[in-house]
Amino acid sequence: MLRIGNLRGIDLSWFEVDFDLTWNALFLAPEGQTLGRFGGRDAHTPQKYHSLPALNLALRQALKRFRAGEVPKPAPRKPERAENYPAAAKLPFNACIHCHHVHEFRRDALQRARRWSLDDVWIYPQPENVGLTLDINQGDRVLSVKSKSPAAILGITPKDVLRKIGGVPIASIADVQYALNQAPTTGEIRVEWQRNGVRKGGDLNLPKDWRKTDVSWRWSLKSLSPNPSLIGDDLEPAERAKLGLTPKRLAYRQMNFLTPTARHAGLRANDVIIGINDRPLTMTARQFETHIRLYHRVGEEITLNVLRGKESVRVKLKLPE
Repeated sequence: MLRIGNLRGIDLSWFEVDFDLTWNALFLAPEGQTLGRFGGRDAHTPQKYHSLPALNLALRQALKRFRAGEVPKPAPRKPERAENYPAAAKLPFNACIHCHHVHEFRRDALQRARRWSLDDVWIYPQPENVGLTLDINQGDRVLSVKSKSPAAILGITPKDVLRKIGGVPIASIADVQYALNQAPTTGEIRVEWQRNGVRKGGDLNLPKDWRKTDVSWRWSLKSLSPNPSLIGDDLEPAERAKLGLTPKRLAYRQMNFLTPTARHAGLRANDVIIGINDRPLTMTARQFETHIRLYHRVGEEITLNVLRGKESVRVKLKLPE
């Protein structure tokens, strides 16, 4: 067992994982073949998919595959090191390279080559995106299937056991997310499952925008331009109620410290932002900051709809890098 906390000097070509996760595990054979994965999370709970029974299953299945010789020898691969990316030069010499930096460095490289698009934000999709809710304690077992979802249309039902997605053997929810990450933006991916000992299979149809979900938790997106230049948090429920704001309505309170950009725009401490460009928003403070990074551009001037006490104010903010 090897625990890696600093990626400086590590050959990343050995590790195909979601580098934004707080923790994940990769099961490797001596020659570098990936035998399985464990970990994953959703937008709200970093440890949502972590359980000892599920880890036990993933480990046993990885060992079974290794003993059966089911994993072919890996093809020659070019070493990849995080410190060799141009964006790594922004860090102090010999500073730790954290996991989330990998996504940041790779995004910067794609942007320099003009090959990055907004679609690249939605990585390692949730099983729920195709209609599957999986058993936390047995990551290959289907608990429920959303009506009219791609999984339901394919014919997957509760208690089915997933075997392969896109050719990737499934033993954990992390395996499912990895397999879905290989799937096209639209199109199909092959799914194999088992029901009462009978093997079944079919092509899962992937509609437009199927990958999209809440990515505001991803630390690697905090370096994505434009910079919101705001520092705040959600109002407490009681404060929200006093202002007549519904529970899901944006209520982003600017903290006492203001960035130069926010101060220049005329924003004040304790201002409560409830919308942009006279459009009310339904989201959390964290989602709001990510929304600006994803759907607005550097140099764009936006109008913040603000509650200042009981007064409604419009504040024009020009977005910096």
